[in-house]
Amino acid sequence: MSAQAVTSLPSRWASAARLIPSSLSSLAGPHEGLVDLPPDLAWSGRTRFDLSNPDQRYLFHMTVLTSAITAEHHTHWLNADLLLQDWARLRLPRQLRLLWQARLPELAAAVARSA
Repeated sequence: MSAQAVTSLPSRWASAARLIPSSLSSLAGPHEGLVDLPPDLAWSGRTRFDLSNPDQRYLFHMTVLTSAITAEHHTHWLNADLLLQDWARLRLPRQLRLLWQARLPELAAAVARSA
């Protein structure tokens, strides 16, 4: 395969923008307690997360943000306040982070405040 063919492949995140809500207020997920993600979202590894534990909440956010296949995965499972609180420390793929921050500028502002 030529280098040109490789560079023309679409990104894994090419269709992710359509799944991102237009407002943080759409993110009405849980903000505390134990959360059990469904198998279509947490298909590899941990499915239960304690949102009071920062390390588990980090894994929860990473799982939802990188594995969501429907817009409802975001709106049902993510909580706006928790996402804002944790956004700057999440180690997301660059393109995915930029898509989210372009759609929800409050997230970019959270990164700027943490710097």
